[in-house]
Amino acid sequence: MALKRKHSEDSPRDSPSEPAIYRSAPIEDRDSTFIGLYSPDLGPKDLQKLQELKGASHRMLAWRRESNQQSLTSSKQYVTGNDDDGEKYGGRKVEHVLVRMKVTGACVVARWFGGTMLGQVRFAHIENSATEAVRQWVDHVGEQQAKKRRLEDEGVEKEKLAKALAARDRSISVLRTLATEKEKMAKEAVDRNPDDTGDAANKAIIVDATRDKTPSPPRGNAGLQPPGVDYDAMSVERLRALDKARDATLAFLLKRIDKAESELVKIAKEKGDEEKEQQVVEPT
Repeated sequence: MALKRKHSEDSPRDSPSEPAIYRSAPIEDRDSTFIGLYSPDLGPKDLQKLQELKGASHRMLAWRRESNQQSLTSSKQYVTGNDDDGEKYGGRKVEHVLVRMKVTGACVVARWFGGTMLGQVRFAHIENSATEAVRQWVDHVGEQQAKKRRLEDEGVEKEKLAKALAARDRSISVLRTLATEKEKMAKEAVDRNPDDTGDAANKAIIVDATRDKTPSPPRGNAGLQPPGVDYDAMSVERLRALDKARDATLAFLLKRIDKAESELVKIAKEKGDEEKEQQVVEPT
């Protein structure tokens, strides 16, 4: 028995410069072994003559390619062929698989004969081996396409996040300046009217809010980056984290502004009420 190893997983991968070959797992039945090999690029005879198949009793081959002849219709035309290699109808079974799965390329099903006649079941083994080899290629193409789409989607998301972060950085700069100005105005109003703001505890809160301090981001989020940071060079995961951090910073600054404005409104209202009381008390 010449074939013992599993070609589908244990065989070394083809180098990038060589045509890709996709292998089925071996099917063993009464000391006979079947294995399918499919390649969308390698020539039929080259696939059939691979060194790893040298000891096989039969190397049943089939191929399918687009025809060079022009068709009267818009549908594509294909040329198919097969080689039984001593296993009668074996090549035709492989050809049927290529036609059924609508693929182009070459497929070989190699059989190492173990000395026991298998009868009709051998044709099932041939078709199953060919089908699995082609399926390996179909799955690989699907994975590559999914990876390409994922990278394209991430590229679009990165571009959007980079633009959004740049805009948020500008907004944060504006809001920080505005918050500082509003808090300064509230502090000056408190200093001018110390009795209008309520008790000493409230006054201390207003004075504390006027300090220019940058908010600490929530735990687990990245902090602000220095101006001119290259967002395009960052990973999408890093950009997502920064996006959340910017949202937290914006929310903090807006709270600072709202608090300062509320204190200004409160002081203005209390001052207005005091002026009205003085107008009522003072003699006309």
